[in-house]
Amino acid sequence: MTEQELQNVADRVLMPLPERAYEYLDYAHLALKPRGGWIHYYGFEYADKNEDPVKKAEMKVSEKMRRLCKEFQVEFGRIVRPIGPRWYQVVLDIHMKT
Repeated sequence: MTEQELQNVADRVLMPLPERAYEYLDYAHLALKPRGGWIHYYGFEYADKNEDPVKKAEMKVSEKMRRLCKEFQVEFGRIVRPIGPRWYQVVLDIHMKT
């Protein structure tokens, strides 16, 4: 499929490949229909002892999302599992309106 064939076709985009999800957020945004939809983002996040890995991932992803669209909300986030010392797999459910 070409990039054009993937534009404006999805109500939901699942991003289950944590090691590459961040760099493909712009493509996930393009895949959503013009009225918006959901992105289910899975990523790996390092967090120091006093840091919340979910909040850290939310801040990083939100910064990129602000450049891609005007209206979005991270509706839910949680740690899926620890993957190493202070490394976590997290999931964020992002609702985009445009």
